[in-house]
Amino acid sequence: KTKSKMGCRTCRARRVKCDEGKPACQRCISTGRVCDGYGIWGGGGNSYGSAERAVNTLFKQSSRKAPSASKTLKTTSPALIPGLDQQEYATFDFFRRRTATKLPGMFSSEFWDTLVFQLSSREPAVLHAVIALAATHRRAIAVGHARRPFLATDEKDVGLDSDEVLALQQFNKAVGHLQRFKRKTQESLRATLVSCIIFICIELLKGKVGPSQAHFQSGLKLLQEIQPGESDASPMQPHAKSVDNHVAEAFARLNIQSSISGGGPDQSCMMILHKLSELEPEAPLVFDSISSARRHLDRLVQQVHRLSAEAKQAALNCQVVPSRLVLDQERLQRSVTSWLRTFTSSLPRMETFEPEGSHRITLGAPLLLLYHAMISIMVATSLRCGDETIYDSHTASFATILEQATNLWNKIVDYVPVTPRPGQPDHLSFTVDLGFIPPLYFTALRCRVPRFRRLAIGLLASTPHREGVWDGAVTAAIARKIVEMEEGGFYSGAGIKFAQPFSFSHTGIPPSLPPDDVPRVPRANRINYVSVELPEPGTGDKVILVCKR
Repeated sequence: KTKSKMGCRTCRARRVKCDEGKPACQRCISTGRVCDGYGIWGGGGNSYGSAERAVNTLFKQSSRKAPSASKTLKTTSPALIPGLDQQEYATFDFFRRRTATKLPGMFSSEFWDTLVFQLSSREPAVLHAVIALAATHRRAIAVGHARRPFLATDEKDVGLDSDEVLALQQFNKAVGHLQRFKRKTQESLRATLVSCIIFICIELLKGKVGPSQAHFQSGLKLLQEIQPGESDASPMQPHAKSVDNHVAEAFARLNIQSSISGGGPDQSCMMILHKLSELEPEAPLVFDSISSARRHLDRLVQQVHRLSAEAKQAALNCQVVPSRLVLDQERLQRSVTSWLRTFTSSLPRMETFEPEGSHRITLGAPLLLLYHAMISIMVATSLRCGDETIYDSHTASFATILEQATNLWNKIVDYVPVTPRPGQPDHLSFTVDLGFIPPLYFTALRCRVPRFRRLAIGLLASTPHREGVWDGAVTAAIARKIVEMEEGGFYSGAGIKFAQPFSFSHTGIPPSLPPDDVPRVPRANRINYVSVELPEPGTGDKVILVCKR
């Protein structure tokens, strides 16, 4: 087999001869594959390219009609959706029972709990996108690629299995319905945005970083479109505002999760979310639920990222940090402290109203405390761009991150079986939401206490799940490489080694972390910027790192 220089991307990646058919080559069509076409986003007419064109076409249209009247959000899913065949309905039921509860992670999400079901009952594009996602999820569980999809081998000329065929068919149906939107109304924009988020999740499940980011960027354009402009005199209906908030929240969580790559969160997304957050009420005196506490902590994360971005821009322009940013930092530090006080005092109330048998509080509370410790460090260091020694004064907070991660780890063991029983799903395999990978990765890179960062790497290496595109073991390998680059031979003869990954159990995890008196690596050795490019499925396990001192 030879590699065609002019063939479609799919055939070139598989190193097979392409017939170069348009809009999609017959070689891909005959084997049930998605033809990636001949240019950016397929160009030649593959289904992913069609999705992108559908989104962009809708974005370019100029009509802005007010949304038609519709019912307010309901938390119950439709009992029966007409027009589905038996396979489609069974797969939708799989989504309802499994995918919609697994993907959001440890916190409830109005997007997955309410909005997706509501739109599935009246928007065919969303319905078929949901079925495509469920089929992709079901196959990932069956073949075990939900953890490390990019290690999966290419199928060559082997036909797709039933779930892959179903996912592809449903994806094409969803795209077809999106292309039928003739006008860019608020309702069509929302349906497209929800479909876009579902498409992102499909790509994340497959481990396809590039397509997921492209969908994300297209979604941001549309998210900006549904926000009422200053000249928009018509008030937004309450149901429409709640829909927009749920969509924005879903994008915010994806944006925060993706920022672990080192390049930072998407700046345009930060601007949109900042505009939305200005319309949100201030933090209450009492959190009535763990999800409410999470939402307000998310807002703080967005504000910290925005502050850091502005400080970096000032540093690039060789400017002294503006006094405005200093005041913003002080305000944020007060807000972070206030959040912890409110959260601590609200815990008894939240536990009282938590449904019996729910794990939201038990698992969610230590996770939020984990993030609070990380955010506290991020706020305190936000104006000292490039000065890695500033992290040396936050050893206690890094210790808190490790202790809370250990606490969460042990609680998960009690609630979720790590080794599934025969015929049972891998409960810890995949989520699109935040978990403890980002704080542990942050600790491994920014904490220069040798034992602490090695403990963080050991925990990452043992993490039996994936958060978005991030696999714990892969992230541990990246962090370990960074540590080796920084330390070099600095600790030669000191007996400091990388421990073996911990077993996912109660044993081997220290209950507390006493101070470490070992000297830190010199300032000149420290890396202050890391960007990560993960491999695409079927391309092996080579990860590209871009590092700067």
